[in-house]
Amino acid sequence: MTRILILLLLAFATPVLAQDDARELAAREARLEALQSRIGELGEALASKRERAGGLEAELARLEQRIGEQRRALSRLDASLARQAERIADLRQRLEQTEQQAAGHRQILIESIRAMHRQGGATPLRLLLGESDPARLQRLMAYQRRLGEVRGERLEAARAVISRLSERRKALQVALEAQRADRERRAAALAKLQRTLGEREALLASLRGEIESDDAALAAVRDEAASLRSLIDSLRDELSAAGPMTGEKRGLDRGRLDWPVEGPLLARFGSERVEGLNWTGLLIGGEAGAAVHPVAPGQVVFADWLRGVGLLLIIDHGKGYLSLYGRNQALYFDVGDWVDTNDVIATVGRSGGRPETALYFELRAGGEPVDPLAWLPATGNRG
Repeated sequence: MTRILILLLLAFATPVLAQDDARELAAREARLEALQSRIGELGEALASKRERAGGLEAELARLEQRIGEQRRALSRLDASLARQAERIADLRQRLEQTEQQAAGHRQILIESIRAMHRQGGATPLRLLLGESDPARLQRLMAYQRRLGEVRGERLEAARAVISRLSERRKALQVALEAQRADRERRAAALAKLQRTLGEREALLASLRGEIESDDAALAAVRDEAASLRSLIDSLRDELSAAGPMTGEKRGLDRGRLDWPVEGPLLARFGSERVEGLNWTGLLIGGEAGAAVHPVAPGQVVFADWLRGVGLLLIIDHGKGYLSLYGRNQALYFDVGDWVDTNDVIATVGRSGGRPETALYFELRAGGEPVDPLAWLPATGNRG
């Protein structure tokens, strides 16, 4: 009897359970459709933000390149102003000497006039009437003529000196005003570029904050590593195809390189940069505008903006060794230039849209990154 009752209950319950399953299935399908729609919306928004970020990075590249060019031009102009100051100092010394010469000419003229006055104005007629010796008379008249010629020559010399003095003063003033105007114009243009760069950097930082949760930072770093790897491979192929060039490339000596800049080590070779990716160089902190020097002599093979690394300069030291200097605020040498350890090849910055001011330094041997600390001296830097 009990068994029959259970069978009857199951028979009546089966339609109810089937209906509940159908409703649950429909609810889950609706939820899945809503999630798919939301995923599509988020994907479109993320793609739009990444596209905007890419556009801002391209604008940052242009701005930082222009700022680097302006800084380079200002550096050259400052050097020109220094040379101009030396020329001006020399010109002022020469002007003082010229003024002394002019004063001497004036004094001679004054003394000549006074001498003639003391002689009572010895005119040729007075000499002719008052002198009986023909030879003496002839000498006196010749002396009188020569004295007049000397007076005229000295007078013209004094006038010429005064004229040159005036012209030199005018040239000095014009040169000074032109140099100052050019310096002010370039400084104003640089300040405007810096303001624009700051605005774009702030906007880019905001966008990066929005997409950070979507692992955009990891993708950017991986893209950076890929672009750098591609660049290094391309340079290595080009250097191999070009063959030997003029100049000496001796390679690198372990432990005998010079530090590119003094500052604390913010990141070391091999340490974790982001999940799944490690640093392939050193990140050295420094003041904005600090001088960057090559670690060894070599030839510049790359000097341009690279995504993620900013303004980047690469030097070929020969025998397959390359050194890389990134995130600079300005580059001072071009491709093909030869540099030595005492040259200033760049200045520390944070180009590439980076938050900290630092130099990114990397060594490559045969195209592969090596630990720079094994090649640099243990002393000579902080950190």
